[in-house]
Amino acid sequence: MRKNLGFFVGLLFIFGACSAPSSKEDKNIVQLKALSGDVKKEHAPDRRSRTWEVVFRADTTDKGVVYVAQGVTTQPEAKNALIAAAASKGISLLDSIRLLPDSALGDKVYGITFLSVNNIRNAPEHANEMDTQTLMGMPVRILEKRNGWLRICTPEGYISWVNSSIQEMTKEEADHWVKANKIIVTTHYTLFREQPSATSAVVRDGVWGCIAKADGEQGAYYKVVLPDGKSAYIPKADAQKFEEWLVKRNPTAANVVASAKQFMGFPYLWGGTSIKAVDCSGFVKSSFYLNGVIIPRDASQQVQAGEEIDIQNGLVLLQPADLIFFGRKATERSSERVTHVGLYIGNGKFIHASSSSGCVVINSLLPDAPDYTTTAQSLIRAKRYIHLIDKDKEIVSIAKHPWYL
Repeated sequence: MRKNLGFFVGLLFIFGACSAPSSKEDKNIVQLKALSGDVKKEHAPDRRSRTWEVVFRADTTDKGVVYVAQGVTTQPEAKNALIAAAASKGISLLDSIRLLPDSALGDKVYGITFLSVNNIRNAPEHANEMDTQTLMGMPVRILEKRNGWLRICTPEGYISWVNSSIQEMTKEEADHWVKANKIIVTTHYTLFREQPSATSAVVRDGVWGCIAKADGEQGAYYKVVLPDGKSAYIPKADAQKFEEWLVKRNPTAANVVASAKQFMGFPYLWGGTSIKAVDCSGFVKSSFYLNGVIIPRDASQQVQAGEEIDIQNGLVLLQPADLIFFGRKATERSSERVTHVGLYIGNGKFIHASSSSGCVVINSLLPDAPDYTTTAQSLIRAKRYIHLIDKDKEIVSIAKHPWYL
């Protein structure tokens, strides 16, 4: 019986193959995919900052085969480029590509993170890799909804997916949040409680850099309203008025390094950007953020910003708070690949979130030093950010970032 069943399945496969789309249809779909690849390469080469997710189908109608492009993009010029490229090949293309932010969202395309630390994934499923994190009070832009997930864009321009923890807002509501008096958490870890008491029930936890709306004071506590509308109290010793904090930010090399050292011994986590746990680039990003500066998220993005520092002849030109990058140099056969980043702190040493150590540590680049790490052997680039704050479009102070104004 199993042999006969296999025979009939084989026949179905053969006849199914005979009824496959025509070679002309296949050829056009292949061409469209190639054209889409060219468009993506030109207009949206990095999915972390620009979205181009387009597929094609062929519909048979009374008038013949109609080719349809469907999907989403953040780049309107990419849609136009695809249609023009298809026409140049003699393919009439029906455009069903949705431009993000999706019009189905209505006017709620703004959002504020309402958990202390929010995990952002590279696809709308919990099993997918964590890309990054946002902190409580961090503004985002909502691009689309899909099966209970939100595709969002963070203040540094990173696009990815979150399942919850974003308070959706209209522009008016977001403007009200931005203009309101706020507080910011200034200690490693704290708790927002129902009442101004150390024994009161916990409403939320908070970490260094979390922001909430100020709603008065009661004794040794600030009364706050969290981004999702919940009222709570936080010890004044654990927070500061946001406006005062922002005015006092002085992102010198010494201050950035001092903030970085506050992460010593805290655990490594791929995708982490908070004091709870960090990856290498999330650690560097957080060290700048806590000094009032927003920089790119990933090491391969961070290496594209700032001023290049020549390290071909050694470490003599490096200064504290310079970003140093590790990986593989470009060759005739392969492009450069940045795989790790740390902060130089002087005297041949650097601080970094090390996956091999499992936490934030200080190591030396000098082979004779007791804390030397073989990671130093893959040092390839160095960049300086400090003097380019608000001069490089990728290195922006919170005080001048349009989403925080």
